[in-house]
Amino acid sequence: MLFLQNIICFTFLIAIILYVTTTLQDDERKIKLPPNMLKKRLSNHNMRPDLDNPSFTDVSADDTAGKGPFANLRHRLKRITQYQHSDYMPDMGDHSPPYANLRKEYDHLLPSETPADYERMKRSVHDMRTRTYDNLMADEMPYDIHDCPDDPPPNYPYAWNIQDVLDNWALDDVTPRDAIYQGVCIFDYETELQKAMNYRELEVPFVIRDDPKVLRTVERWSQEGYMQKMLGENTRYRTEYSSDNHFMYWTKPKRKAIEEHIMEKNWKPPTDMIRMPYPEWLEHANVTDDKLGPDHEHWYFRLIGCGAMGKNCDKDSSEYLFDELSFFQPTDENPLYMVEPQKQKGIHCRFGMKGVTAMNHFDGSRNAIVLLGGERRYILAHPDQCENLNLFPKGHPSARHSSVDWSNPDYKKFPSFKQTEVNEVVMQAGDVLYLPTHWFHTIISLELNFQCNTRSGLSLQYADAIGQCGF
Repeated sequence: MLFLQNIICFTFLIAIILYVTTTLQDDERKIKLPPNMLKKRLSNHNMRPDLDNPSFTDVSADDTAGKGPFANLRHRLKRITQYQHSDYMPDMGDHSPPYANLRKEYDHLLPSETPADYERMKRSVHDMRTRTYDNLMADEMPYDIHDCPDDPPPNYPYAWNIQDVLDNWALDDVTPRDAIYQGVCIFDYETELQKAMNYRELEVPFVIRDDPKVLRTVERWSQEGYMQKMLGENTRYRTEYSSDNHFMYWTKPKRKAIEEHIMEKNWKPPTDMIRMPYPEWLEHANVTDDKLGPDHEHWYFRLIGCGAMGKNCDKDSSEYLFDELSFFQPTDENPLYMVEPQKQKGIHCRFGMKGVTAMNHFDGSRNAIVLLGGERRYILAHPDQCENLNLFPKGHPSARHSSVDWSNPDYKKFPSFKQTEVNEVVMQAGDVLYLPTHWFHTIISLELNFQCNTRSGLSLQYADAIGQCGF
């Protein structure tokens, strides 16, 4: 009799385990993922970016080591009992209990289900936008940047001579202006989403604001203490250091570049690559203006959510970015920002202290850029301006970047730079800038700010123009 009872109990236990496992699998199938991510999931069982979150140090070693025949089952069973927020993705993101608890706390504090919640988020973010920037050339333009036509008008976006733009607002001056040379349209998510889609499909730049998902993240990140809790006290993240306010991307130089005179023998990296915890960077960033001039030290803080690239893309990867920035999740549900979600290369965040300037360059893929706090000035140029911008050539450690110092242009050395045409826009909290492949941009942090971006494949629309410069 006892033997029979044991058999029944064991069978019942196996049935429960099978039911739980099947339920979890069925639940995970509800979210559509790009084919390459599904393939990675099936073919690489050892890759666990969902557990790679060093800032939450109380995840036990047993959970992350994957040891023992029931390790994966324990992980699945733990998921059942812990809080799963509305932005949860089963195949990527942060699945650790500490992050689940953090989101449970703030999702309760800042609900987002009702129209009243949306209005609260909207008011909260609008209160962060303390300045307005008029369009300096509005009377000379055939379109209103705040009421643009359904499709891009001829010669969109309007651009002006770089000397005029820099005379109005010098590169190293972070004092806000009342009016700027803006040619890029700004769309309202609620009423002009289709317009934004039209512009995106035609691969031209624009800004869209007040996406509810973006507002939700901005409001959460603005809560006192939230960033510290999310990023941790001791986790050391990528940080760039410069002895002044100018930052330029660079790669390790190759001997061939020196032999072929692509770069100077005495070339030195424009910045130092270091690592530091978020509180340490914040201490550097929160200083008075007398210590923030262009000749003072600056630090540029970075986060990387690896996603489908795998946790080895960065030893301190921040996979919670896929939970925090649900609008950048690589699914078909985010078509405005994710043109080709299967080609996403992670989510990258760069936090700038006041005055940090990323020098002019282009990227080889589409870019969706969100500002989650503070202000940034973007100076944009069409890819057909590449010859005027005098780029460092292919093979140079800083290839794709303008070799001209925009804060003090040498017009004798670079006479064609005078002919460059640009426009500008100031991004504020809750804004998303869509930047097509090969578009040039210079970025100036007007105050402490939080910016993140993601990429989704490339378009060849401007390939001929950029090809004139050897790229």
